[in-house]
Amino acid sequence: MLFWILLVSSGGNWCCIGLHDAWATNLKTGVSQDQPVPKIITRPLAEKIQHSSESPIPSNPAPLTIATADPNQASTEELETIQQRQDSAQREVQPSDNSQGAPEGMEQILNPPQMNQPEGLERFRLLLQEPRQPPPESSKDNELGLRVRPRPLKQLPPPSKPPPESSKDNELGLRVRLRPLEQLPLPPTEKPVVQFKPIGYLRANVGYFQTSNIFSANDRPIEDGLIFSGLTLASAYFPLGPKTYINGSINGNLIRYVDQSKYDYNQLRFNLGLYQQLSQRMYGEISWSNQQLFFADQGDRFLNENALRLSLGRRDPLTQRLALDTLYELSVNFADPQSRSRVVNSFWVSLSYYLQKPLNIGLDYQVNLSDFTQRDREDQFHRLFGHLNYRISNSSNLNLQTGFTLGGSTTPNIDFSGWFLSVNYNVELGRF
Repeated sequence: MLFWILLVSSGGNWCCIGLHDAWATNLKTGVSQDQPVPKIITRPLAEKIQHSSESPIPSNPAPLTIATADPNQASTEELETIQQRQDSAQREVQPSDNSQGAPEGMEQILNPPQMNQPEGLERFRLLLQEPRQPPPESSKDNELGLRVRPRPLKQLPPPSKPPPESSKDNELGLRVRLRPLEQLPLPPTEKPVVQFKPIGYLRANVGYFQTSNIFSANDRPIEDGLIFSGLTLASAYFPLGPKTYINGSINGNLIRYVDQSKYDYNQLRFNLGLYQQLSQRMYGEISWSNQQLFFADQGDRFLNENALRLSLGRRDPLTQRLALDTLYELSVNFADPQSRSRVVNSFWVSLSYYLQKPLNIGLDYQVNLSDFTQRDREDQFHRLFGHLNYRISNSSNLNLQTGFTLGGSTTPNIDFSGWFLSVNYNVELGRF
């Protein structure tokens, strides 16, 4: 009986020694990543390791055959090896700025708890017995999701320790934590450039006027032309209210006849006006002007005239390019000699068509009714003509007028009938 007991005990010891040697050999050689995982490996752990392999982890993962043996037989050194491999995988998967926590489902693989000898083995056994879960989102998608987050104005150095991850961030997975922006110094305040606002301008003009009846004579009309050139010093429109402006000007012209040079004269004119905008399309103006005429040869003055004018104007756009302008003016003239004193009623209407932005053409009609106050004389003057206005630049423009004049006077020897042509060029010399 003692012999059979010794024989059975000896055979059992040799069998256990053989199994222990086979298990140790399998642990040293490991299982290649390309080989299929043994069936004894639990399915949940194999799936989690397979999903984690999509992340940039080391090419030589920890041996998986340790799961084929009893977890109670795993040594502390083997568990530390697995922990080091998982920690290295975690560092490579997480973004460099630590702005996002690990997604749900990978926490147990990327962030395993610190294991002690008996307590760690128990948690490891519970991990193997977990039920199968749906595959978590890949770290690649999470990394792409981070690329849409706003970047801080200035890249801050990484902190010495990663910020703690809250449980809420771990549950959501894709929540982005933004670093507080570094306080940047305020840009240097630049003084606003004060825009120059001119209070006046200087303008030059030159023109030519040709007519078939230069002296408005009834019995013997004379065809001649006038050449005139001059300077105008004018102020800007100074606002006195939201829609009220005031301006003034001084104008001087040299007027020369082409053939009748003995009648050449010079003109000096002062003007002061008060402008009022009555509505979006209508305006009014009250002005005073003084006109003085001098003979070109002797320099003697032969006319000094003061005029008070009241004007009402309106512009009505008919289409995008067609506009109708109307103007009424009442003028009371006090002249020296007094024989030239009169009251004038004028009405002017113009239909303008804008071919291009700097060019417009139109048809005009003007009528003047003059009543002399110091003698028995009344004049009627009608003018029908076409015009062409071309703005050459922001400081110069060209004006062309041509048409017919009709009218007469109670004085027998006066007749205004004839044709005319007028060309004017204006250029702004400067502003001040």
